[in-house]
Amino acid sequence: MKRERARALNIASIADLARVAPQLTIGDDLEFLGRPEWSSLRSAYGLSFRTRRSFNPAMMYHALEAGEADVISAFSSDGRIAALDLLVLAAPKHAIPSYDALILIAPKRAADTRLKRALIPLVGSVPVEAMRAANLMVDSHTDKASPEEAARALAKAVHLQSR
Repeated sequence: MKRERARALNIASIADLARVAPQLTIGDDLEFLGRPEWSSLRSAYGLSFRTRRSFNPAMMYHALEAGEADVISAFSSDGRIAALDLLVLAAPKHAIPSYDALILIAPKRAADTRLKRALIPLVGSVPVEAMRAANLMVDSHTDKASPEEAARALAKAVHLQSR
């Protein structure tokens, strides 16, 4: 949600949003409102919006900027959150799971202590703000970086050695 709009409506969490949702338009990414996560949010907070508008994921952010939606279903690591000064609403009831990255090791490599030692520095080392910055580098309309350049910048930002 736009930070200024959230401030004007006194919204900091999804629980706060539920209070005014019947007067607002939600923009989603073509499939979010059909997913179990939405059912969980709707049940936990009693969410009911005046209007629903579906957009291509990239266009949701433009719709928010243009006033075509008051709130959107966003990806918490999307770089446009910081670039557009959006507020990610707190979820006090934890109705949807975290989508943090996981490290998976193939069963044939599970006993490889050298591999595991190399991966351990990654655990918990990438804050969402750093991931947003890296994602914005590749999503930017100007000065677009390659995924490799963004990965290097991210590794540097979180003090990981790149080889």
